[in-house]
Amino acid sequence: MPDFSYLSISPAKIIKNTLIVLVALAGCTSTLLAGRDDTKATGAIDARTFEVLTKAQELTQEGHYTQAISTLDSIKNSPRLNSYAKSQMWNFYAYIYASQEQYRQAIEAYKKLVNEADAPKGLQLTAKYTMAQLYFQLEDYAAVIQLMQAYLKEIDKPTSVAHIILAQAHYESRSFSAALKNLQQAISLERAEGKKIQENRLRLMAAIYLELNDTENALKTYQQLVRAYPKIIYLKQIAGLHGALGNERMRLKTYDAIYTHGALKAESEVLNLAYMYLGQDIPYSAGRIIESEMNKDVIQANRKNVETLANAWAQANEYKKAIPALERAARLSDKGMLHARLAGVHFDAGDFAKAARAASTADRKGGLKSRSNNQMLLGMALFNIKQYEGALQAFRQAKQNRKSFRDARKWETYTLAEIERLRALAQSKFKLKEKTQQALQANENNVEAIGGNLLKNQASD
Repeated sequence: MPDFSYLSISPAKIIKNTLIVLVALAGCTSTLLAGRDDTKATGAIDARTFEVLTKAQELTQEGHYTQAISTLDSIKNSPRLNSYAKSQMWNFYAYIYASQEQYRQAIEAYKKLVNEADAPKGLQLTAKYTMAQLYFQLEDYAAVIQLMQAYLKEIDKPTSVAHIILAQAHYESRSFSAALKNLQQAISLERAEGKKIQENRLRLMAAIYLELNDTENALKTYQQLVRAYPKIIYLKQIAGLHGALGNERMRLKTYDAIYTHGALKAESEVLNLAYMYLGQDIPYSAGRIIESEMNKDVIQANRKNVETLANAWAQANEYKKAIPALERAARLSDKGMLHARLAGVHFDAGDFAKAARAASTADRKGGLKSRSNNQMLLGMALFNIKQYEGALQAFRQAKQNRKSFRDARKWETYTLAEIERLRALAQSKFKLKEKTQQALQANENNVEAIGGNLLKNQASD
């Protein structure tokens, strides 16, 4: 199953929020007053018992639970109580215990109620229904399922809440297919009544789909959630699910929409968006986001983040922005890696002198992932500023690494050829100059000779 740790809604939290324990306080009064009309009842409640039950109810409503229990205890073993009256008494016991969150005692009281031969059918069904919910509080999901399935078989018209409780119990029992089936039945019943699907129903459905590794239906459910109950948290989950499905563009678009609405507050969330842009080869947007949020102090201007900013600008060919950022990051580091990266950016920008200086600093500081690569860049930078001897030394250093040996040897050969060419050119120029001087001297001698002859000829005339 994909890792959905980024999803912030816990399925267990959904279940606890949706469970409502329905203890039958209203049932206590209604069946007590209308008990004589129940067709199953074989006896009436005498005045004394009725008075005690009413007193217990009043004490319970006032929060005097111990006194309420003592009041019921006063008639518990009375021979005057018939089966019908006992069912009413056990109902009160159960309610009082449940009100104090003494769920096991409440369940035992409900079991006694159900076992009373003359207990009203409606009261027995309510007891089973409530017991199921109390068992849920005790995390006895097998008992919940057994009781609720029996309850559904006995009632004429199934209720959506009963199916929801079953769905939740099956979910906790990791019977996800059964959970989904009951949840869908509950939603179908509510739709038939013209009700809007409740938010917690859809959240539980999404959680079930995720457990079933049905990411596509989980995504559809969250899309339904965000349309019916617009919340940023659902958009975040939609973005995460797009990522799980490999829809990186849709994941990016969704996160960008969240960011545009100002709902990405945490540094990690904003950086995550920037990394998404980098992953989709949109470095300019990544740089814009990091720079903006760094100016707002949302993103810390530490070495790593500044380096990421610089890399984003460099990938976007925004060298005027990349270089200051890398210089800033390099100052924060005691190792040469960032200086090596800075050398590369300077080289790409065509500033070979600065590239050479940065590469030299990187080599001096050390801590490089690949010293030979840095030496190669240093050599090429020096070559471009015609510092051939330094370049030659750098290429010879790079040759010591097996991976860069071939390229370094080629550059070494090329540099040696260039040095030789320049020497030959210089020598040629020297020879040309020498010949020119010799020619000039010869011409001067010739002029002097010609001038001397002319003077002689003029004298003879």
